[in-house]
Amino acid sequence: MACHTIAKGGANGIGPNLSGVVGEAVASGRGGYAFSDALKGKGGKWDEATLNEWLTSPSKFAAGTKMTFAGLTDAQQRADVIAYLKAN
Repeated sequence: MACHTIAKGGANGIGPNLSGVVGEAVASGRGGYAFSDALKGKGGKWDEATLNEWLTSPSKFAAGTKMTFAGLTDAQQRADVIAYLKAN
């Protein structure tokens, strides 16, 4: 991962450490990471549905997000990323 880490207790990178993100509140803690106001305003938790929406198009999920990644158009790729995040 270029922008994120996924090691338990690891430091944030350009983006937040994603270890244990599934089930957490959107834009919560993450070791002091400075989330955008757009993402902070979303509310909810990172579950499969929310992650799928985010991974489809971060800018549509939270207009004004810092995330520059355009998203994944392939549903299987999104499912694979979500499964990976759930396992870590």
